[in-house]
Amino acid sequence: MAFTFNLFNSYLQTRWVSEYADYRTDEWFWWRFCVGLAVFLGGMAVNVKSDMELMKLKSAGGGYKIPRGGFFELVSCPNYSGEIVEWLGWGLMTGSWVGLGFFVYTCANLVPRARANHKWYMGKFGEDYPKGRKAVIPFVY
Repeated sequence: MAFTFNLFNSYLQTRWVSEYADYRTDEWFWWRFCVGLAVFLGGMAVNVKSDMELMKLKSAGGGYKIPRGGFFELVSCPNYSGEIVEWLGWGLMTGSWVGLGFFVYTCANLVPRARANHKWYMGKFGEDYPKGRKAVIPFVY
């Protein structure tokens, strides 16, 4: 199912960018593209840095540990937050319904996973787990 979805999604994204979008007559294209690119790159930086921190914790051995530092101080799953922000940036860059659709799909996929991870962390570490930390959206959820 995942392979089929990704095949279909990549087809739609590519088709929109290469065939349906008319960027030559879109007066907002470069503004939207540059803002979207900055949002995408910011999300990517959070995603990659958070994944690297999780890999360091895993390679250190000694069982499960509470991730600390960076966006881990705000949310339990900053890698998911970063990926969500990446696809928001893509949606802005393309200015398309398919870009927005993939952002919504990403939220529908990662937000429940982040909630489950957050609950697991709270159950595993109890009182030691940071009280103000949210699951995936800083200060909100």
